Amino acid sequence: MTPIAVVNPVACRDPDEAQGVFAPVAANVTLVMGVGNVLQGDDGVGVHAIRRLEASLRGRPGLNLYDAGTLGTTLLIEIEQAERLVILDAMRMETPPGTVRCFEGAAMDRWLRRRKAGSVHEVGISELLDLARLQERLPTRRALIGIEPGYIGWGAALSREVAGALDEVERLVRGLLRSWSDADA
Repeated sequence: MTPIAVVNPVACRDPDEAQGVFAPVAANVTLVMGVGNVLQGDDGVGVHAIRRLEASLRGRPGLNLYDAGTLGTTLLIEIEQAERLVILDAMRMETPPGTVRCFEGAAMDRWLRRRKAGSVHEVGISELLDLARLQERLPTRRALIGIEPGYIGWGAALSREVAGALDEVERLVRGLLRSWSDADA
């Protein structure tokens, strides 16, 4: 993994050496991250969704599909280098298992900042986005697609309801990619 960038490289190094410490934001890059633990049943739905999207979207220019697992600060580099970000994760929304919701832009920010976060991953996502915001490298377009889990416990399989939601997740991702592409054209 790439190390986290130094916040103020000029204060730490010779200014000539500091050039290139921060990788420039890649032009026209969309990062789609699947979050979750595939050994914890429905908690792994974000990773399962990424695997499915890889089969249908692999090789699309400017699109990075990323298995983010259970998150970590090392993902900050990936987020900071994208212009657009889609995060797929299991989220407690107090809805029936398999319910899919998309939170885009400010709605995503509000959802992640609410008092009662629905999963441990959401806390990590919020912190990662805040770090990117502090470094003025928050993706200009961002969305969170949440899937209500049914079973979270030992096991690699998704529940029937959550597995059935993967079609909707793919439809929403494709729709976001299309609308963002049209808006940026």
